[in-house]
Amino acid sequence: AYLVDEDYRRRKRNNALMYSGIYNSKTKVNDTNQFPIGSDITKAVDLSYGSIQKLYADEGHFQDAGGLLILQENKVSRAMIDKDAIYTAEGTPIQALSNVVIGQILPYSGKFGIGTNPESFAFHGNRKYFVDKNRGSVVRLSRDGITPISLVGMKDFFKDKLLLTTRAYGMYDEQKDKYIISLQGTNINEAGKDHTVNIQKASSATAVVNEANYLTLSFDEKSKGWVSFYTYEPLF
Repeated sequence: AYLVDEDYRRRKRNNALMYSGIYNSKTKVNDTNQFPIGSDITKAVDLSYGSIQKLYADEGHFQDAGGLLILQENKVSRAMIDKDAIYTAEGTPIQALSNVVIGQILPYSGKFGIGTNPESFAFHGNRKYFVDKNRGSVVRLSRDGITPISLVGMKDFFKDKLLLTTRAYGMYDEQKDKYIISLQGTNINEAGKDHTVNIQKASSATAVVNEANYLTLSFDEKSKGWVSFYTYEPLF
């Protein structure tokens, strides 16, 4: 109340996280609108790996204790929630309860990120899937780390098509147990051809559907490969 910030302005920190005060429904305490700058409420990742594109609260990934998955353009990391790591002399991390909300940030091995396509992220159980356009890969994150599943017979295909991709919508079909990715961009499907579709309206009209603007296909965990192409174009 007695200080004036003469250099007050908005700053956008693409690599930083900030958390508010607590919310307790039992005691009706709601401090989610409070961000006291005097408290240690920020946590940042390495800016050289690009901006943070996606956050995902993982309930049981880091040694079955849960954590926060942080996906940058060129890196994937995890942070413990309400816990921190104390290392032994051998370098083995030991979890300890802490009063910090976001604990130590630990990067996954491998030079993969989510690029600027957070819409490609999908999850099922302990498996997460997303697209790394910068490296022409589709990857899976599971307990054994990051695996580029695009290498399963489709390496050259994804390297070529992701160069033309502007949107990559990812989803998981729980009924058929498949990860579905739809790559969308101008002339991405060179084999596609324009055709006319009749639209049932009061006045007879036709619309041209350009099949060359998307490619939708699925990855099957049971077959460990890309098994199907689809003829629909999801919009979200």
